Amino acid sequence: MKKIIVLLLITQSIFAQKLSKEELIKKISDQTCQCSQEKNINKDNLDITLGLCIIESINKFEKDVEKHFGKDILGNEEKMTEIAESVGMQLAFNCPSFLKLISEMEEENIGSDDFQDDLSISGKIIATKSEQFLTFTLKEDSGKTNSFLILENFENLFLLKDAVVKPTDNVKVLYYEANLYDAKSNKVVPFKVVLDIIKQ
Repeated sequence: MKKIIVLLLITQSIFAQKLSKEELIKKISDQTCQCSQEKNINKDNLDITLGLCIIESINKFEKDVEKHFGKDILGNEEKMTEIAESVGMQLAFNCPSFLKLISEMEEENIGSDDFQDDLSISGKIIATKSEQFLTFTLKEDSGKTNSFLILENFENLFLLKDAVVKPTDNVKVLYYEANLYDAKSNKVVPFKVVLDIIKQ
């Protein structure tokens, strides 16, 4: 009987540590979400609270984290950034308290004077990058570059998706600025979100 109990405990321990990388990120994200709720996350303590909660969650799944990301993860900036980015994406879609907070912050911004006028920049699209979201870089005639984020569909999206716009084409980008959580910096920062692209 004792042998059976020991065997069951060993088996449970083995299976408990066999989370896939995706499952691990989901577990850390869920734990981070719960932690942020318990700590009453708000716009004033957002950066600190998220950072602490992610670290606490990593420590709770230490063995699985070590398996997928290596040892001494807290001292590895590159690996911590990778985890933070993945957790941030999960929180943005699956954490009600986080979504509510970001929504409230966005409403405050939209209601401010800075967001009353349509914003636009003209130039040439010199680079595009497709990950979780599509982003691109636009270079103005002055040489200044701007990064843009696409979060939703719009009329002329095909210009990018179908590679209709060439690096030599002039375009006008209509956009608005939104404060979104950037997992790389672990902060909420302003992004230029595209409303439409007009080929000139």
